[in-house]
Parts: sequence; structure tokens; C-alpha cells
Amino acid sequence: MIRKKVKSTGETGKSQQTRSLLFKTAISLFQKEGYDQTTMRAIAQKAGLAVGATYYHFKTKEDIVLEFYRLTQEEANIQNIEYCKSELDLKARVKNIIRFKLGQFQGYEKFLHVLARSGGDPKHPLSPFSKETQQIREDAVSLFRNAIETSKDSVPSDLAKDLPFLFWLLQLGIIYVWLFDSSIKKKKAETLLEKGLDLVFQLLKLSSLPIFRSVRKSVLSMIGLFKD
Repeated sequence: MIRKKVKSTGETGKSQQTRSLLFKTAISLFQKEGYDQTTMRAIAQKAGLAVGATYYHFKTKEDIVLEFYRLTQEEANIQNIEYCKSELDLKARVKNIIRFKLGQFQGYEKFLHVLARSGGDPKHPLSPFSKETQQIREDAVSLFRNAIETSKDSVPSDLAKDLPFLFWLLQLGIIYVWLFDSSIKKKKAETLLEKGLDLVFQLLKLSSLPIFRSVRKSVLSMIGLFKD
């Protein structure tokens, strides 16, 4: 759930309040009516504002969703910094990052299906791999990088470089499953989180063995395909 104010764009006072109102109204309509069904005109009408005011602050619906992504990421950054002050175990840190993200998305599943729909097309502005989401993506990966670099667990140097991105991909996969999970308390997604992390950390232990160095190189080269 979003608790922070809408990101400042150099505006102050009434203008910033208007932007915040439009953002909150849009997110509410996206969730109630659906992303595709909601128009910019409907957002303006619901907020009691002129359509021109809506386009002044947000050019498109995609801009509003990107604002949602940015805000939740900023909130996650703050939470992770605090969590890492008292927890040095890497696995616990990674689990916290993913769990917190799922908690942020709780209640917004209906409109966040647009994330799953656009995820595979890097040319779509809302894709996690698009140029529009580059900074958000880099910030998300940085969370995992910080978790690794300041943890009590050691990671092979060559793996430590790409492991943050691998953790981010894992988080992305879990989010996709979570969005469509209709089981009670999203049990399937929870199981994937627990079992998935268990598997990843078991493989990390094995990867440090000399016999698995060639396998490690192959995995790293595959990760590179997603980054290009």
C-alpha cells in the first residue's frame, strides 16, 4: 500500500495537491473499473477537475502507472535500509525484499495485471524491461545488490556481480504468479517464494565448488541475455 506522497515534479502547493488527487483517483478507478476501461476523462470527472488539468500532470495512463511503480520502489528502498540494519542473513534479506513488494501490491491486483500483460515486450512503456522503467529497474536491482554486499554471507565475486539481477528476475516471476494466484492467501505464490529461495541458495552453495565453475559461467552468460 502506498503511504508516500506523489513524487515532486518541482510543483508546490495547490498544484502538487491536484497531482496527488489525480493520482489517487486514477489508481482507485484502475482497481475498481479496470485499467483498460478507465479513461483520462473519467479520471478528471471523478476527481472533479478539468480534463486539461489531468493531461497537465499526467500525459497518459501509462505515466500514472509509472508513478505507482516509482512510489512503491521508493518506499521499498526505505524499508530495506531499515531492515538490513538488524538482519545480516542474505536469504532473510532477499525474502524480505520480495515479501515487502508483494505487500505493496496487495489490493492492486486487478489493475496490475497490465504489468503481466506488458512484461514480455521491452518496447511497452510499462514493461519491467523498457527504457521508461530503467531507473525503477536499476533501483530494484540495487536493493538486492546492497543486501548482498552488506550481508554476513560470502558470494563468489563473479557471481556477486549478476546475482542482484538474478534475484530481481526471481522477484518478477513470483510477482507474476502472485497476481494470478487464486488460492487461499495466495498459497501457491508463497510456496514458490519459499521453495524458490531454498533452491537458489542451495545452488549458490554448490556454485562455490570448483567442479561447478563451468556451470556458473554458463548461468552468468544466460543472465546476460536478459540484461542486453
